[in-house]
Amino acid sequence: MSRAWNNAQAVEPATGTPGGVPSGRRVALAAAAVLALGAGATGCAAKKPVAPKVVAIETPTMSDGVQVFHVTGLADLRFDVGTLQAAPGRIRVDFTVADGSASHNFVIPKIPAARTDIVGAGTTRSVTFTVTEPGDYPVICTLHPNMSATLHVG
Repeated sequence: MSRAWNNAQAVEPATGTPGGVPSGRRVALAAAAVLALGAGATGCAAKKPVAPKVVAIETPTMSDGVQVFHVTGLADLRFDVGTLQAAPGRIRVDFTVADGSASHNFVIPKIPAARTDIVGAGTTRSVTFTVTEPGDYPVICTLHPNMSATLHVG
């Protein structure tokens, strides 16, 4: 079977259609391809991860007279809490870095004892310290300086 070129398209001599595919079948194939692409795009959108919600203010639980906070460093370079609301006294922070996150640390520069080492993803470190003066104490990750929170002692 030989093909003749007509306007830069292969024309099948037996059917007279480009590429030898009947026009009705081309339409059906095109429609199937569009539907498959649409279904794939919908599936991708449904799997989009949702960023954890940041708690505005967290109050501690108590354990043997110590105020305990649970703080997580997130993959999007945030702490999962904006403000830790404490009273003067002993405070413990259990700091966890979320799975899949970069490493972080928890540091309160104005309180030298309030710092963790660098913590890797999926790991928790605790730090216990005492605060006697009311006030607001900035909390940072020294690896990501825009990652911040506040310890409010009142």
